[in-house]
Amino acid sequence: MSKVIGVLSMLHESADRCSATRLFRGEPVLKWTLRRLRRARSIDSIALLCWDDQLEAVTPIAEDANARVTAKGPRAALPEVDAIAAARRWADGWRGGLLLTCAFDRGYHASWHHELARLHEAEAVILVDPSAGLVDPELIDALAEHAKSHDTLEIVFSPAAPGLGGILMRPALLGRLASANTHPGRLLHYHPDQPSREPLAAESCTPVPTSAARTIHRFTLDSDRQVGRFAAATEPLNGELVAANAEEMVSRLQSIGLDEEMPREVVLELCTRRSTRPIFWPGRAVNINRPELTLAQVRPLLEELSSIDDTRLTLAGVGDPLLAPDVFAIVDAAQDEAGLSVNLETDLNGIESDAAARLARAQLDVLSVHLPALSPQTYAKVMGSDAYGAVLENVRRFVSARQTRRSGVPILAPIFTKCRENLGEMEAWYDQWLRAAGSAVIRGPSDCAGQIPDVSVADMAPPARKACARLTSRITVLSDGRVVSCEEDILGTQVLGRVGVDSIREVWQKRLSALREDHRRGEWNHRPLCRACREWHRA
Repeated sequence: MSKVIGVLSMLHESADRCSATRLFRGEPVLKWTLRRLRRARSIDSIALLCWDDQLEAVTPIAEDANARVTAKGPRAALPEVDAIAAARRWADGWRGGLLLTCAFDRGYHASWHHELARLHEAEAVILVDPSAGLVDPELIDALAEHAKSHDTLEIVFSPAAPGLGGILMRPALLGRLASANTHPGRLLHYHPDQPSREPLAAESCTPVPTSAARTIHRFTLDSDRQVGRFAAATEPLNGELVAANAEEMVSRLQSIGLDEEMPREVVLELCTRRSTRPIFWPGRAVNINRPELTLAQVRPLLEELSSIDDTRLTLAGVGDPLLAPDVFAIVDAAQDEAGLSVNLETDLNGIESDAAARLARAQLDVLSVHLPALSPQTYAKVMGSDAYGAVLENVRRFVSARQTRRSGVPILAPIFTKCRENLGEMEAWYDQWLRAAGSAVIRGPSDCAGQIPDVSVADMAPPARKACARLTSRITVLSDGRVVSCEEDILGTQVLGRVGVDSIREVWQKRLSALREDHRRGEWNHRPLCRACREWHRA
């Protein structure tokens, strides 16, 4: 390959908080990304894609790095770009999650990337996230070397944590992706209509250091939380940071510990009512009747969460949030007032006639719909309701309304809760919804630490007990305002505080820290709920 260009797309980033304006160690993140990428011997030139409203911040940084900027005019809605950005907000690994995406899909617009490759007469394009201020030039060079030694491969990728590596593609593949209007990450996932080998075992996978492949953390500098974390981790590397490789970055992050100042995710229960009676629903076995959460009660929580710019809010819990009167007002406030990423989990049943269309206009990243069956008979058996046809009609209304808006969000994410009663339909269900929606989520039911009957197919917990993975990342608020340690606490037996009375920061840092410390020491048995829990291994 005589000409390899690095492409950084900022199309998914906002104007005010983008890689060109967010600072890391006193300099723009984009400057760090370009500086490190320039150390890659294989990169002949660098191209940047951005909007006009980013141009003023981007231009001087690009000029310093001798990078070429292509501005695509006034900001416009790009459904595919917006949908991928939303999907990646709910995924932390390099691969996996909704819409069959990978970390390097962010900002990817198939026709514009193909056009850019032609403009630069490139023989290969390497995609790098503009927020990858810690990108390893050695991994980038390894991509190019691997491609040179396998000249029939049209795609070569690094299975490294987000922000450390990239993906290489040749023009012919870029052209086909443009024709199909799709993203490269789709080629690295299972899809029923694209039978292929597991990509990690294919020639297109470039070997990377084990630590960079197995770490569960992302290394993009795309939020204040991430910037603060890596500023602390790299403090001893003054003068040496620009040359530090991926293994050093992983090691430095592990050395500082990973206690968060605030939760990454909050599960918010708006009510305890539900129009169905699933066999895995706590309310079927235990009488749970709590007051409904109002916007006024939620506002103090949202105000506090607004201080962290990558917080994820899941509206779920015992009841169906769509049955709560203030649900749409709360969704709007979560985005407009707090800037949160929001996922709403619902049965999409027993709702008002215009609710599906309102959901298509709502400021949600994800609409998760419980649809654990492929037939009315199985749906009735699992969900305790004959609403299969009504739910599918509401799905159709939602998708139709979203198409009318020409929007890629909210993402539709059907959920299949795997039980003995529906196991026979699981594989066909997964393939069908991947084709129809691009996303399909399979999960196991919980017995809520032995508080309700177990309807699971098998116990999926590993043989050796470890500290709960969720205690370091998420917290749950019940509809009566009580803050509890996790969503398994359906009855509120481990109360840590109350919304509007207690600070979430104090609850997270002080009151929950005692429980975390118990788990770190392996002393969970004196906590009845934790002792009986079988969900401790789930992140």
